[in-house]
Amino acid sequence: MKKINYHTHTYRCGHANGTEEEMVQAAINMNIEELGISDHIPLPAYRMHLLKSILAVKSLKSLLSLIKSFIKNGPSMRMPYSKMNEHLDEIEKSAKKHSQDIQIYKGFEAEYLEEYLDYYQELLTKEKVDYLILGNHFNKHCIHNCYYGKVNLSKKEMYSYCNDVEKAIETHLFSYIAHPDLFMIGYTTFDEDAKTVCKRICQKAKEYDIPLEINGGGILKGQREIDGELLYSYPNKYFWEIASQIGNKVIIGFDAHSPKNLNDHLYEQLIQFAKELNLNIIDKFEMRKGKQ
Repeated sequence: MKKINYHTHTYRCGHANGTEEEMVQAAINMNIEELGISDHIPLPAYRMHLLKSILAVKSLKSLLSLIKSFIKNGPSMRMPYSKMNEHLDEIEKSAKKHSQDIQIYKGFEAEYLEEYLDYYQELLTKEKVDYLILGNHFNKHCIHNCYYGKVNLSKKEMYSYCNDVEKAIETHLFSYIAHPDLFMIGYTTFDEDAKTVCKRICQKAKEYDIPLEINGGGILKGQREIDGELLYSYPNKYFWEIASQIGNKVIIGFDAHSPKNLNDHLYEQLIQFAKELNLNIIDKFEMRKGKQ
């Protein structure tokens, strides 16, 4: 099986380190054959998006975060739209420089945000990027209290996450689903509702032949005690047991936020997690281009 990774961030997202070239070099050093750089997608008219988000603010923390993002014209987790072309140009430079050693692809990790779906389609149609992955962090508004990975996620918010993922799959814009079990950071009890959501996500992904990602970032966060059991919040064992039963295609994603994250130890942990649950690991997937 080829070593691949299509989930890679750079310093431009504001919560990572490593340039495009440094991430490529780190991948080469661990003999990765195909690398996709998929920073959080920059969004045009972002200040307008934030203004429309004001009514959704429910806490001082969210308000302060919104104000800071409005001033910077970009949140702490993604580059400003004005930096996008520079970023993509740097990926292309590294791809040409190292063409004999590694295959490089341009991508973005994006949320299901209905107001931006046409923009996503345009990026793919005009071949600005090769692929998009769904990293569904927010419900409608990119502000803290709409974050699906927050603590004490409500049952209503969990079902909202599920609905968003299902709708995103149906757009054909996303080539795979990053950390599909992200919601289990804050919804920690694996009750019948959590089981229903996991089944719905896995069944929809199976129906549309969309791979699910075992996420290295979750493994790097370590395990914690959940209902008396030591587990990763994600990748969550119970979610992936369902994926195994349904027979989903599974892809390895380092979710690298530093060149140091691209290492054989993390790769082996991801492979071991997949093998223990008898998951169908793949090293090739369709780069989807939306509804043409």
